[in-house]
Amino acid sequence: MKVLLVATNRERSPYPVAPLGALCVAAAARAAGHEVTFLDLGTARMPRRALRKALTTDTFQAVAFGIRNLDNCWSFAPRLYFDEVRELTETVRQHFAGPLILGGTGFSVSPQGWMRRLMPDCGVIGEGERAFPEVLARLEAGRSLEGIEGVITGIRTDGLNVAPTRAIEPLAQLPAAAHELCRYQRYLRRGGFVGVQTKRGCPFKCAYCIYPQLEGRRYRLRPPEAVAEEVETVAVRSKLRHFFFVDSVFNDPRRHALAICRELARRRLPIQWSAFCNPTGFDAELARAMKEGGCNGVEFGLDVASDKMLTALNKPFGQEETRIALQAAHDAGLPMAIYLLFGGPGETWADVEDTQNFLNSCARANAVFATVGIRVYEGTSMADVAVREGQVEPEQDLFEPAYYLSPGLADDTEKKLDRIARRRAEWTSPADWRKTVVRLGQKVTVLLNVRPQWKNISSYGEHMRRSTP
Repeated sequence: MKVLLVATNRERSPYPVAPLGALCVAAAARAAGHEVTFLDLGTARMPRRALRKALTTDTFQAVAFGIRNLDNCWSFAPRLYFDEVRELTETVRQHFAGPLILGGTGFSVSPQGWMRRLMPDCGVIGEGERAFPEVLARLEAGRSLEGIEGVITGIRTDGLNVAPTRAIEPLAQLPAAAHELCRYQRYLRRGGFVGVQTKRGCPFKCAYCIYPQLEGRRYRLRPPEAVAEEVETVAVRSKLRHFFFVDSVFNDPRRHALAICRELARRRLPIQWSAFCNPTGFDAELARAMKEGGCNGVEFGLDVASDKMLTALNKPFGQEETRIALQAAHDAGLPMAIYLLFGGPGETWADVEDTQNFLNSCARANAVFATVGIRVYEGTSMADVAVREGQVEPEQDLFEPAYYLSPGLADDTEKKLDRIARRRAEWTSPADWRKTVVRLGQKVTVLLNVRPQWKNISSYGEHMRRSTP
């Protein structure tokens, strides 16, 4: 079947993200014998015109949208991406009479919300490598789509949920992402990366996170040799050197991360890469292996660091693991950023200050990004707390962004957080991210190809923030 697969994500802050999920689905559909035309709107200047041109200059039997995100998850500047996708849907219906298929992580977060608002022919929930080719095959044969695992075909008004597709095992059976379909240079010129996935699934039970719902609650690992081979193929064929391992947590399981780093080091590839990590099992041996394998930056998603809030958000690590991890990265010469998410249940300004005091006692990060307000998603324990405390209605449609904020932080939130952030040069707060000088600084780092972009945040803090009241 001939299908137009459209990557719809156009978010460019802090940099545009290449459409890895859609490239994985494209590879699976092609391997199943379907003809895939890939349209990436991520860096398009006029997306509706680009889509219209694709629809009017070729003939397709189906159109599919890959929706990466539902919204930006920033409580201080919330942005829902629905309107952008709605406009693209209108363009499709003006110029194409065939079936429209929705999928991707952003769709899977709230499939009924998308179905109810856009009325596509069907949607694929969860991993699409099996379900999407089957949808195309049935459409081509004129057969019903009912009964395909993970596929929703209409608005469900009976209260039942369509579950995501079952986890694909082993991942080694899947073809590598169709990287050749992506014009990566457009992303790298704007600070982006080539995305690579080393595994799927997450066994952790963080109170607000939906990764386990989307990918399953246990790891499915790709062979380290296959990961390194994918990186090498892209690096050699396309002469690209900036990569990002997009796993929810790269360093767990530790043995798997070590094997990948050592395989990359063995191949001596001319690349640089970074990854999301947490302190679980992150020690000096792993940090050295990452450095030797080409890592040039670690992004620690701590979210919280006080004992009280580590427990409240059900984090899988504690302060001692955090201290060890930050010291290990520092000693290995790895630049590091820390991401903090304040506003969890019971949190107070004293807890925020405890977090800063604790981090002050650890190896210093290049950047600490502090934000506030926790996005509430269906099916998480955070949603239960939000309902119980009256911050979210029991039947509230969480397609529209809703955020939980501890009552203890509800007074003059942004100003107080910024005041605390100003005590440390490496800290930034939402008040900073609105400033013109920060946006200009980001553009300069992109033009100078500084990697990682946040490496010199402390310089900004020392020279730009201290004079501001």
